Amino acid sequence: MTTKTLAKVEVAAPVFPEAEVKRRLKDELQKIANQSAKLRPEWEPLLDSKRVVGTVLVLEGLFPFKIPPDKVVRKGGYDTVDEAIDDMLVRIKRIWDEKIKPKVRK
Repeated sequence: MTTKTLAKVEVAAPVFPEAEVKRRLKDELQKIANQSAKLRPEWEPLLDSKRVVGTVLVLEGLFPFKIPPDKVVRKGGYDTVDEAIDDMLVRIKRIWDEKIKPKVRK
């Protein structure tokens, strides 16, 4: 009787698609900023959180899970497109890290 040794295969963890997330967010957030700049009073943020929530939809298909908009968009909104991208990117990455953890077998 022969014994077979099973080889351990390392599977690379999926890589967070940061560049594509930034690109899609920038496109959508810039559209909102262009529309809002004309209509909002100066004391309101350029990017109202209620309108920014919809931008999360442009990220569908990039991830094998749903991104909850209420966990990604800061309440109160953002003053600039770059501020929104920076904040949202950190929050999306945190969700990614929680969902795409390598599962350890014992």
